[in-house]
Amino acid sequence: MKLSDIKNVMTFGAFHAEPDDSTAPWSKRFPKKRTLMLNVSRKHVTWRILDKNGVLGQPGSMEGELKEVLPQMAPEWRELTDGGWCSISLNHRFVVSLESNLPRRKALEDVLRTNPKAALGAKAERGRRYDLSHNSESNTSLLLACEEEVIVKLEGLCRDHGLAVGRLSVGAYAMLLHLTDQVRDSRRLQLARTPDTHTGTVLMAALCDGSLCALVQQEEQWTRLRSRTDLFTNDNLAPAVELLIPMIEEAGPSTRVLILQDIPRPGIADILSAHYPGLVVSDITSPDQLAALQADL
Repeated sequence: MKLSDIKNVMTFGAFHAEPDDSTAPWSKRFPKKRTLMLNVSRKHVTWRILDKNGVLGQPGSMEGELKEVLPQMAPEWRELTDGGWCSISLNHRFVVSLESNLPRRKALEDVLRTNPKAALGAKAERGRRYDLSHNSESNTSLLLACEEEVIVKLEGLCRDHGLAVGRLSVGAYAMLLHLTDQVRDSRRLQLARTPDTHTGTVLMAALCDGSLCALVQQEEQWTRLRSRTDLFTNDNLAPAVELLIPMIEEAGPSTRVLILQDIPRPGIADILSAHYPGLVVSDITSPDQLAALQADL
C-alpha cells in the first residue's frame, strides 16, 4: 500500500464520494473544490461559481443559446473551477405530469434510468428520460419527462468545451419537490401536535426562469398540477398569475399559497394578495435559491 493511500484512510479521504456519484451531496463529491452552477434557458444562460468554502460568487449572465455562450465563456469557467465540473439546471424542453398508481417497488429508480418502459409501462415514451417522485401519503406521483436528445446534446456541448457535467436537473421541478418536502414536514409536525386537525389546501408554485410548476395539495392528496415552460419574464409576471388564478379559485378561498422562485420576484406575491384580499401567500425564496439547491447548500 502506498503512503498516500494510508494517509487517505487516516484522514477519511478514501471515503469521499466520487465526482460522478449522483446520489451523494454536491459538497461530498467536490470537497474544497471550485465548481460551476449553470442555469440554461432557451435564449440566455446564467451562472454562479461555488468556491472551495461553499460560498456562491457573483451571478453572471449572457444572452443567447448555450451553444453560442459556451465558446465565449468556457475558457473562463475552466479557469475558475477545478476540473470544469458543473451542475446544470435545464429550464425548457421538459414536461411534468401528475400520475396515479405508478409502481413503487424497490430499486425502481435504477430501472427508470435504464429501462423506463419496464418502470412506467404505457406511460413511457421512446426517446425520453424520466424522474419520478411519489407522494408518501397517497397514490399520486410527479413524473418528469425530458427529451433524450436535449440531454445528450447538452452534455456533448459541455464536454466539447472542457466542462464535466456532475449534475443535470430541471430547476422548476427541483424547486417543486423542495416545496412538497416543506409541506409534508409541516403537515407531519402539525398532525403530531393535534392529530384531529385538518391541514387544509395548499397551492405550491415553483417559478424558474420563465417556467412554472404549480401543484395543489388537499390534506394528503395531490389533486391538480399545471406545468408550463417559457411562460413569463422578469418584466411580465402576468402570464404566471393568470395560470395560478383558476387553480386558486378551484381550490377555494381558504387555500394557502406557497411560492418558491429561482430569484426573488416580490411582484407575484403582491399581485396575488391584491387580487384575493385575505389570501395567505408566502414566498419562501432565498436570494440564491436555485444555485443553493443545485449545490445542496
